[in-house]
Amino acid sequence: MNSPASVPTFLGFDWPLARKALALALAAWLSFAIAAALHVHNAYWAAMPVWVLTQASRGLVVERALYRIVGTLIGAGVGFALMHIPTSPYVQLLVLAVWIAVNAGLTHVLRGVLGYAALLAGMTAAVVVIPSVLMPSDSIDIAMARVLCTLIGVVVSTLVLAALTPESPLSDFYAQIRAVSAEAVAYAARVLREGMSEHHGKEERRILGLISKLDASARLTSAGSVAGYRRLGDVDLLIIGSLTTMAGAQAIRNKSIPCDAVLLDQLDRIAAHLRSAWDSPMAEDERRIDTRQDADLLRLKGAIWQILDADVALNRPDAVSGPSVAPRLRQAWLAPHREWRLAWRAGTLAGGASFAAALPGLWWPWPPLQLAALGVSIFVMVLGSLPLPQLIAPKLLTGVVAGVVAAVFYRLAVQPEIATTTGLLLTIAPFLLVGGFVRVHPQTAIPAVDANMCFLLASQAGMPATDDVGRILGDSAALILPAVVLAGGFILLPRRAERQAVDAAAMIRRDLLRIVEFGANTNPVDWHARGARQILRLTLHLGRAEGLGERWPEGLLATLNVGQSLIDMQRLGMPDAVKALLVGILKQQMLPQQTAQALLALADAADDDTHKLAIRSLAGMLVRAADLLNFGVPARPDNRE
Repeated sequence: MNSPASVPTFLGFDWPLARKALALALAAWLSFAIAAALHVHNAYWAAMPVWVLTQASRGLVVERALYRIVGTLIGAGVGFALMHIPTSPYVQLLVLAVWIAVNAGLTHVLRGVLGYAALLAGMTAAVVVIPSVLMPSDSIDIAMARVLCTLIGVVVSTLVLAALTPESPLSDFYAQIRAVSAEAVAYAARVLREGMSEHHGKEERRILGLISKLDASARLTSAGSVAGYRRLGDVDLLIIGSLTTMAGAQAIRNKSIPCDAVLLDQLDRIAAHLRSAWDSPMAEDERRIDTRQDADLLRLKGAIWQILDADVALNRPDAVSGPSVAPRLRQAWLAPHREWRLAWRAGTLAGGASFAAALPGLWWPWPPLQLAALGVSIFVMVLGSLPLPQLIAPKLLTGVVAGVVAAVFYRLAVQPEIATTTGLLLTIAPFLLVGGFVRVHPQTAIPAVDANMCFLLASQAGMPATDDVGRILGDSAALILPAVVLAGGFILLPRRAERQAVDAAAMIRRDLLRIVEFGANTNPVDWHARGARQILRLTLHLGRAEGLGERWPEGLLATLNVGQSLIDMQRLGMPDAVKALLVGILKQQMLPQQTAQALLALADAADDDTHKLAIRSLAGMLVRAADLLNFGVPARPDNRE
C-alpha cells in the first residue's frame, strides 16, 4: 500500500515538485480571492500573472515580478494616454500598433529580464486600449480593474513563490565558466604544439558552443543578485579573454612563430590551475609569460591574464569582492547582444497583426471580436519574442485549446451553480490546483502557461453566469481562432536559425569592411568587443539550426585575427592595391582564395619587409576564415573553391 508521501512520486511528481505546484495553486487562488473580496471587476485577471512568474531561482522570480510591474505601469500609462487622445479610433489603434511594434522589437534588443518589461508594456497597452476603443461602455473602469488585478497577482505570487524558490546557483555557474576558460587555454596550448587540424576545428566549435550558451544565460542566472550583476563585467572579461586566447594561438601558429617548451608548459599549468577547485589566485611568478616583445605573444599574454584576473574576481567570496579585487586588465569588454534585424521583423509583424485584428471589431461591435483582437495582440507578441517560435507554437496552441475547453465546461456546468463568493472560491480552487501541477510537470510546463491563462480568461470566473451557449462558444472561438492562425503561421512559415546565422555573418563582414574603409582610427578593443559578440551570436544561431551538419563554417575565431591584421595593416599604411582586394572580398565580389593569392603576389612584390610579413599574415588569416567570409553568400558560377 502506498504511503501518502509516495503518491506524488507515483504520479510523476517528487515532493519538491509537488510543493512547487501547491505553491503556484495557492498563489493563484489567493490573488483571485483578494481581487474577488475587493469586488474588483474581472477578478480572474489577478490569478493570471502567477503562471509566468514561476522560475528556477528566487532572484529571477523577484526580478521578473519587478519588471512585470514596471512594464504593466508603463503600458497602462501609455494605454490610458491613448484613450484620451482627441482623435478617431483608427488613429488610436494605429498608435497602439506602433507602440506594440516598438516593444515587440525591444524584446530582441533588451537582454535578460529587461525584455520582459517591454513585452508587458506592449501587452498591457493592448489590454487597456483595445476594449476601450472597440467597446467604449465602462471601458476606463474595466481597464483600471485589469491593471489593478495584475498588480495584485504579481505582489501575492512574488511573496508566495519567493519564499519557496531556491537562490540562483551563481557559484555553480562561475565554476562552469572557469572550466570553459581552462579548455580555452588548453586548446591554445594544443594548437601551438600541434598546429591546426580538423580535430582542432571541431574542438573550436565545441568550446565556442559552450561559451555562447553560458553567455546567453549569464544575465538570467544573475537576476535578483547585486553581487551577480556586479560580476557580469568579470564574466564578459573572462569570455573575451577565452576567445582571444584561442584566436591568439591560431594567429601565432599561422605566422610560424616558434614556441619554446617553457611557454607550452606554462599554458598547461595555467589550464590545470583553472581546472582545479579555486582556493587562491596564481602567484605573480607562476603567471609570468615570456613574450619576447612579439605582438602576437603579447596579445596572448594579455588575454590569459584577463582570464586569471576575472577568475579571481568571480571566485572571491562576496564579503571581500569589489573594486579592491577587480581585474587589472579592464580594457577588454564584450558588446551587448542586439538582434536588430530580428527586432525589425518581429516589431513589424506584431504591430501589423494587432492593427489588422482590431479593425473588424471596430466595424462590427461584437464582443467576441474584441476578445479575438486582444488574443492576436498577446499571442503575436509572445511568439514573436521567441528566437524560434515555431518550436513553441504547437505547445501554445495545445495549451490554448485545453484551457478554453476547461473554461467551457466551467461556464456550462459550474458557474451557474455559484451563488456566493465563498462558493466561487471553493469551485475555482480545483481548477487552479490542477493548473499548478501541470505547470510544474516537465512534459506539460510550457503548454500549461497558456492553458491556465486562457482558462481564466475564457471562464469569466467571478462574472455573472450566462445560459447563452452561443455566447460562450463565441467567446471560446474568439480565443482559439487567433491561436490557430498565429501558431499555424509560425509553424508553416518558420523563423530559421540559419537565416539569423547568415545575418550574424553579414554583420562580421560589415565590421571588417568598416576597418578597411575607416583607416587606422579603428580601436582594436572596440573591434574585438563587436567581433567576439557576433561570433557568439553566430555560434548560438548555428547551434539552434537543425541539420546544419557539415555546413557549419570553419574558422570562426579566425575572423578576430583578420580584424586584428587589418588594424595592424592600417597602422603600417595599407597600400591601395591591398585595400581594393579587401573591399572586393568583403563585398562578396571576390572569393577568399583568389584574394589570398593576389595578396601573396603583392607581398612578394613589396620592398618593405614589415609590409611583406603583414600582407602574408593577412592572406593566411583570410584563407583560414574563408568559410565564414563565404557563409550565406549566394553561390556564383565561378565559385570553384
